[in-house]
Amino acid sequence: MKFLLIATALNLQLLYPSETVCNQALEKLKEQDPKAICIPAGLPLPETDADRFFQGFFDMIMKLDKNNQNILTK
Repeated sequence: MKFLLIATALNLQLLYPSETVCNQALEKLKEQDPKAICIPAGLPLPETDADRFFQGFFDMIMKLDKNNQNILTK
């Protein structure tokens, strides 16, 4: 339980590339906490319209900022 609190406070996101690696880590963790479990990371979520909108908005702001910097340095 202490690890969970520390991991949450530090925003630790332990993701393993495969179930095999996750299970290897689980064996080591069980030495410290017999109740430890391995939770698969899952599949990435598909990109939504909102994601594309905000990415485009962010790109536009970056271009405007770059243009403003160019104007100020002239």
